[in-house]
Amino acid sequence: MSSPNSSQSTNFKKRSSNVLENREVRLKKASSWLRKKDPITKKLIDSIGLCKLKTIGTPYQVLIKSVLGQQLSVKVALTFERRLISLVGSKKIPSPEQILKIPNDEMRKIGVSQAKTETIKRIAEAYLKRSITDSKLHKLEDSDVLKLLCSIKGVGPWTAEMVLIFALDRWDHFSINDLILRKSVEKHYGISKDNKKEIQLFLNTYSPYRTILSWYLWADIDGGEGWG
Repeated sequence: MSSPNSSQSTNFKKRSSNVLENREVRLKKASSWLRKKDPITKKLIDSIGLCKLKTIGTPYQVLIKSVLGQQLSVKVALTFERRLISLVGSKKIPSPEQILKIPNDEMRKIGVSQAKTETIKRIAEAYLKRSITDSKLHKLEDSDVLKLLCSIKGVGPWTAEMVLIFALDRWDHFSINDLILRKSVEKHYGISKDNKKEIQLFLNTYSPYRTILSWYLWADIDGGEGWG
């Protein structure tokens, strides 16, 4: 006869397995839906295979990661992330309390600019004051998430969009401010990367799976690096 703890452990493993299975099923469903849209999209998806998009942290963590990664390659951004974590001797993004205790000159020593340091500390302050919480962000519509996050000085649309995609797991968003994505749209669909309005209108036809299409467009450029 198994112990209660053993039974609980088995149930947890089953639930975890179901979550992963359900996500894979959902991703396959989304990819199948997109493949039927047009021959170009079908060819793009078939050349890459199964979408591997996944979340990479809590809204707070992804927000900090994204500020660090503004206008940087994924590789360089990860280097700064590791340096920030090392400042507090932790294994994850420092808490708001920890962030505010880090002297600005220590941030500069690890290569984080003054502007990014100030933005990161404003985020920490907002979380401590609870004007922004992970729970609140999960409950908001996409547009309201963007509005709330962009109210923090130094957090722009691209940074807020990364939270939508990589923390809140919203599957119907295209980051129009991401140059790599626009270049991929130009490559595959022939719409100029500089014509944001036309790209946005075109991508609207791929709702409710614009995030999934974004993953494929990105993966075609760099193998999906930075996109889970």
